[in-house]
Amino acid sequence: MTARHWISGASMFALTAMAVPALAQSSQPRQRVDVVPYLGIDQVVMAPLKGDGDVLTYTNVTAGVTAQIQSRRVEATIDAQYNHSFGWGSQTPDQDVISGIVSAQAHVARGLTLNAGGLATRVRTDGLSGATALNDSSYTSQVYAGYVGPSYTTQIGDFTVNGSYRLGYARVEDDIDADLPGALPGGSFADSWTHSLLGSVGFAPGTVLPVGLTASAGYDREDASQLDQRFEDAWGRLDATLPVSRTVALVGGIGYEDIEISQRSPVLDATGAPVIRDGRYVTDKSSPRALVYEFDDIIWDVGVLWRPSHRTSLQARVGERYGGMTYQGSFLWQGRDSNFALVVFDGIDSFGRMIMADVAALSGSNLNVVRNPFTGDLTGCAFSATGGGQCFNDALSGITDANFRYRGVSAQYALRRGPWGWGLGAGYSQRKFITPQGQTVLIRGSRDENWFGNASMTYMFNDRDSIDTVAYINYFDASGGRPDVLNYGAFTSYFKGLSRRLSASASVGIDGVKADDIDTVISAMGQVGLRYSF
Repeated sequence: MTARHWISGASMFALTAMAVPALAQSSQPRQRVDVVPYLGIDQVVMAPLKGDGDVLTYTNVTAGVTAQIQSRRVEATIDAQYNHSFGWGSQTPDQDVISGIVSAQAHVARGLTLNAGGLATRVRTDGLSGATALNDSSYTSQVYAGYVGPSYTTQIGDFTVNGSYRLGYARVEDDIDADLPGALPGGSFADSWTHSLLGSVGFAPGTVLPVGLTASAGYDREDASQLDQRFEDAWGRLDATLPVSRTVALVGGIGYEDIEISQRSPVLDATGAPVIRDGRYVTDKSSPRALVYEFDDIIWDVGVLWRPSHRTSLQARVGERYGGMTYQGSFLWQGRDSNFALVVFDGIDSFGRMIMADVAALSGSNLNVVRNPFTGDLTGCAFSATGGGQCFNDALSGITDANFRYRGVSAQYALRRGPWGWGLGAGYSQRKFITPQGQTVLIRGSRDENWFGNASMTYMFNDRDSIDTVAYINYFDASGGRPDVLNYGAFTSYFKGLSRRLSASASVGIDGVKADDIDTVISAMGQVGLRYSF
């Protein structure tokens, strides 16, 4: 978990200079290369405990690879899987799911690092935002996101120089014709390219002056295919750090920011209504670009920084941005075998930039990626006891093409001690939408709210046998006539090594969904399977 949500724009380099360093950076990394391709087959059955539905049975065939790489120059985690489900009967159609995460850092030269990452998973697009996709390919979509870019840091005398660039791409790919009844009408996200350029130069307190100063600037741009939408954010600022004791410092900054969001008009039919094809607006390429949102003003913030040790950092800031007051903060703690982070964030965001920042926040070679054994999907969080974990629940709930004012709080805790592994993630967010007048799906100023929680426990009996338990809950309070959705569930999986390469698994679980004007549906699930690792 990192402070990605609130360090967008002008606060990025202010926090970078004060973040808690990972313990792994203080010692020579242990050499490790562990790459395991595998093939698997399992049988799954789902039965309704409450609500209408049939008993569903299907067979999953999977192919994937897991990798943990840690060396002097490279640190990477790969967990990628392709899953094809063969349905038994007309109620269980065949489906394909691609899921996984990739996080990699390569130290190319002194101070120069090449960073890359990616995510793939499946989400529901039937209006039940945030709910688990349980064998219903009628209204599901594949989500892909990936980025690559260099970062550079060097010391020139007393001055620290930082720079980075990130190129990202995000895509939501529908499995079926989204014009079918039940699918979300118009305004759904298609794909976008993002660019993020950051740079700073500064010196620490007590070097050149008693106060530390950092000058920083950045430029962010997103080009989305839906209505040819464009987001641009250019900013520059000066930050100061004034120590008032051995562990406490006053911090503050002032700068200037220029944000513009624009898009073209949709094609209109004979009645004047927007034309929707495959669940998305058809863009009128000949229409002029219209300005949807503009912010052009001075930005500032002040606050306090507390760092009692190299393991712990607390920061709180209040300031003015986006035409009003903003409140941001973070608490970061890194233990010997555990990690905790709490972040309060406030910014202008979109699904494309949001999921890209989540993927970029992943780091390290010790990520614990938990999958749903019945669907192959990611459960929402990747935990790490050494830092660099992240939850994706919030980004994947209520995907839209709109930009929004994004505020909330998120927290994550991870522990790895002996045979035990624990992970906890929770958060709350509010999205206030920035849309043009006449938007037919999301009304300008309307708000969505999302609460989520994830918990996982792993116990290793030995190097081949283990048990995993996962519990999750997500409540999405929707606007725009969409239903409010509560999704909750839990499952336990047991893994048994039958030989050096062959292992068996068995899982049981329960999943519940409650939406407005829809009866609660609770499903029981069971799974048994085999996996062969090469």
